[in-house]
Amino acid sequence: MDTTRHIALITPGFPRDEEDTSCIPPLQIALRRLRRRRPDIRITVLALHYPGARRSYRWCGFEVVAAGGANRPLPLRLPTLARAWVAIRHRHDRDPFDAVHALWLSDTAMVGWWSARRMGVPLIATVMGQDARPSNRWLRVLPLGSARLTAVSERASAELDRSIGRKADVVIPWGLDPAVEDLPEWDDRPIDLLGVGSLTENKDFGVLVRTAAELSRSGRRCRTVLIGEGPQRPALEALVSQLGLKDCVHLEGQLPREEVLGRMRRAKILIHPARYESFGFVFSEALANGMTVVSRPVGTALPGERWRLCNSVQGFAAASGETLDHPPDTRPLTVFSEDETADALAVLYENPGASR
Repeated sequence: MDTTRHIALITPGFPRDEEDTSCIPPLQIALRRLRRRRPDIRITVLALHYPGARRSYRWCGFEVVAAGGANRPLPLRLPTLARAWVAIRHRHDRDPFDAVHALWLSDTAMVGWWSARRMGVPLIATVMGQDARPSNRWLRVLPLGSARLTAVSERASAELDRSIGRKADVVIPWGLDPAVEDLPEWDDRPIDLLGVGSLTENKDFGVLVRTAAELSRSGRRCRTVLIGEGPQRPALEALVSQLGLKDCVHLEGQLPREEVLGRMRRAKILIHPARYESFGFVFSEALANGMTVVSRPVGTALPGERWRLCNSVQGFAAASGETLDHPPDTRPLTVFSEDETADALAVLYENPGASR
């Protein structure tokens, strides 16, 4: 009996080539690992918006179809969604899909619903980020009743329940590839505080700058690095100047993922003051690279010796100061493994229409 599965995976973006490591890293890790562990599961990827040019190509053995939407606003993106639907249908006609899996409850899930209904196959829809929140207008129009919903964390599932009155049917956390074993010791890490993420209001990196200021007022001049780009950068640069921190707080802009991980191996504490995270892959990356995390209780955050939870600048400063006074070890910690994620996805794809 043929036990192979063919899955149509719909995502807003996908790496343009195998060197593009910054586009949804946890998805890249999961797909690579799934292919190694379960070569009988075939996946065709449909990327709606990124890369921005329409083309078909191969990525690590997977077929990828880029619809070239380039995040055009509605109604200008409607032709993109129509092209995506036609592309899936044509591929189904020559090589039938067993299920459609849409990442994010957005236009991806709408295309997924149209396609799954037309092909008569199950729809899987994964809550990935702020799409679980009531502010997501797609939740008002998406016909999710027959979809199998998954989430990347229990907190994301609970947020979805608050939004639509339904929790995810399955929670599958993002796993990380094996940690580097030979990590620098605490005293060999010249960066005291590190922030990594988009410079948006939700990430709230003003807390990082103000934490550095609080520590400075208490006699600690901490070397602080912030990696990322976004609309809040001018305001953050102005805050650094206003607080007299130009000599110790440095905004480095967007960096390739390999360089970000390199900074983590040279840093002591990850400060992540985001107001909301569905998962927070940066947490897993920091812990795997020997850092201690100070964050709000979001995503997969759990209190522990290497993870402190706070809700105010004073809390972030106190937790950071205490950690600097009493350094923890810098051994790698793996919260979720890539094998666990790949195996959970395999089970999901083998039983995509399982009842709730």
